[in-house]
Amino acid sequence: MSTLRTALTGRSADLVLAVIGLAVTQFRIVQIAESWQHARLALPVFVALAPALIAVRRVDPVLAAVGLAAGSIGSLLLGQLSWVLLAGCALALWSLPTRCRLGTAVATTLAVAGLTVVAASKWVSLLNWAYPSIYSRFTDKDGVVETTSGLTQHRYDQIQAMPWRWWLAALLLLIGLAAVAYWRRGAVPPTLRTAGERLDDLRVFLLDKDRVWALDTVLAFVAASVVLLEIRHDQVVGNWWSAPKWMPCAVAATALTLVLRRRRPVVPVALLMAGAMVAYWQMFECWTVLGALAIALYSLATGRALRFSLPVATVVLAAAPAIATVIRYPQMVLIFPALKRQYLTSGDMHDPPDNRLHNTIYEEMVDRQWPITLSLILVLAVFVGVLARLNRRNRSAAAREAELEQRAVEQDAAQVVLTERSHIARDLHDVVAHAVNLMVIQAETGPDLLKRGDADALAGFQRIGDAGRRALGELDRMLSALRDAAGVPDPALSPQPGLDDLGPLAKSLSDQGLPVEFELRGSTDGVPDGIQLTAYRLVQEALTNVAKHAKADGAKILIERGETGVAVQVVDDGQGFDPATRPDGRHGLTGMQERVRIHNGTLSIRSSPGDGATVSAWLPVATR
Repeated sequence: MSTLRTALTGRSADLVLAVIGLAVTQFRIVQIAESWQHARLALPVFVALAPALIAVRRVDPVLAAVGLAAGSIGSLLLGQLSWVLLAGCALALWSLPTRCRLGTAVATTLAVAGLTVVAASKWVSLLNWAYPSIYSRFTDKDGVVETTSGLTQHRYDQIQAMPWRWWLAALLLLIGLAAVAYWRRGAVPPTLRTAGERLDDLRVFLLDKDRVWALDTVLAFVAASVVLLEIRHDQVVGNWWSAPKWMPCAVAATALTLVLRRRRPVVPVALLMAGAMVAYWQMFECWTVLGALAIALYSLATGRALRFSLPVATVVLAAAPAIATVIRYPQMVLIFPALKRQYLTSGDMHDPPDNRLHNTIYEEMVDRQWPITLSLILVLAVFVGVLARLNRRNRSAAAREAELEQRAVEQDAAQVVLTERSHIARDLHDVVAHAVNLMVIQAETGPDLLKRGDADALAGFQRIGDAGRRALGELDRMLSALRDAAGVPDPALSPQPGLDDLGPLAKSLSDQGLPVEFELRGSTDGVPDGIQLTAYRLVQEALTNVAKHAKADGAKILIERGETGVAVQVVDDGQGFDPATRPDGRHGLTGMQERVRIHNGTLSIRSSPGDGATVSAWLPVATR
């Protein structure tokens, strides 16, 4: 129930409303066929498709509000106001403050209300544009009765008498301003988006994989509406009279199979091809059916493997001209029974004359051979689908490869830390454990040595001291054997370097050709040796990177002793680098982070290509 409630209150609910609106609007347009069949085709097509904008009224309410308002005006031009479009416009106006800034929301509300007012003031001009010809019948001077096709004068006068009412414009304005007041004072802050951001959101919404069924349903209803409108419009000019009454609706219904274009793409391809052939026999190219067929072929190529989609598309596109070539009267009358009731004409009236009777309507339909060029044009949809599939596969592979590379870098960095810790632990155990064991043994024998006399006791303590000194010496040599990220061993740590040794380090590098400035603020008294050693190693590692990688003209070291710790900063003017994509094998930065972490400090590295680098660290000093 919670899932259903969420679906009915989110953007999925707008998709459902859009589908319902498309169906209701199409039904109402068919009811007023007397008007729209004589209008410019663009007008009923726009009105029929306008309900689809309800689906995006929470994504881009500006587009939805203006489009639905224009659709409402168009429906009134066709002779009947669409309350579905008007309600959709009101919903879009209500969503405006949740997605747009205050100025945009108010301006859009005023534009929608103003659009309806302008339409009311220019109503006659709009009618003259919508209906280019009015039905008339007159007798010329020779007594010949002539007629002009078009909307009847009576119906024209009826539509002219129903312009847009002022209170509808006031109602839309009131809804828009009320929405601004409500959402601006609400507890939930609106998600304000710019025009470009709304377009990006619209693109993401239309490509959302979680709504493919709903979006395909909207697409299917849109396609079916357009197909039915084109067929109905073609019936006005005299086509489709030989087809059963249900056949135009059946051909339009084949577009509804686009709802299956992702899961069962063969179904819409086959049925739309059949509908296209039937329409071709009645009205030559039915471009709306062919457009729906192109979408189905594109979906087939993108959604199925090439070894399946290409043979199916080839068979379908080759079958159309083949069937049109072999079909004859017995098969044709099964599709169009009205052919049986056509009068036969004598062969004398045929060109060239012969002695047979002719069904001219049948012969005209049979002569409408499905052109191979039309199938070749539809091949373009398959070709585009194949390219889209290959592009999607390449992008997926590239994304997967980038993910694996990033994971490898992260694992490599983690492995460096683990390996370093493992080396330290193993060396500490192998090098120091033996000497410490000797110290423990000597200490345990201390009471016995005291009983023997002072000389033996002093000798025992001497052995303990010697073992401890050997352990410290081995520990120093072990630590000095650990190499840095560049593979260069540190000098022997006797004694351990500290903050006071940074000056000689800077001078040494300056003598080697890299000018380094050193500044020490505050006293180093009371700074623990471990903190001093860590600060020295951080500076040493940073300067090593400057010398090896930065191509810098100089560097500066700043050490500042604070009340609670030591601040370390190394700045260079080199070529810089991107910390997020540092080269493989450059683990000095990882070593810095590990050293600082041991002392509960912080480390930051700021750099960008061409702007040098700044390494900053804070090492807290415990106060007693």
